[in-house]
Amino acid sequence: MMPRMHRPDTRTVTVHGFKVFDPDSREMQVAACKATLDTIGKVATAELVPGTAEDVPRHALDDQGRYRRIPTGWGALA
Repeated sequence: MMPRMHRPDTRTVTVHGFKVFDPDSREMQVAACKATLDTIGKVATAELVPGTAEDVPRHALDDQGRYRRIPTGWGALA
C-alpha cells in the first residue's frame, strides 16, 4: 500500500500585508488590502510587511490577486 501524499489545499491561498509608496505623503503606507506574493511582486515599490500572512479562500481574491476584508452588518470585519 502506498503512503498518502499530502496535497496542499487549493481552495485557500496565502495573502500578505504590504506597503506601497504614497505620492501625497511621500512615504510608504500600508496598503488597504492584502495580496498574494505574486501580486505584490508586480508592484515596483511594494514592500512585504513581515508576519502578516493569512490563508483566505481563493474565491475571496479579486481579479488582480488582492484580498479585502468586507465589513459585515454586525460591524466586524469578515
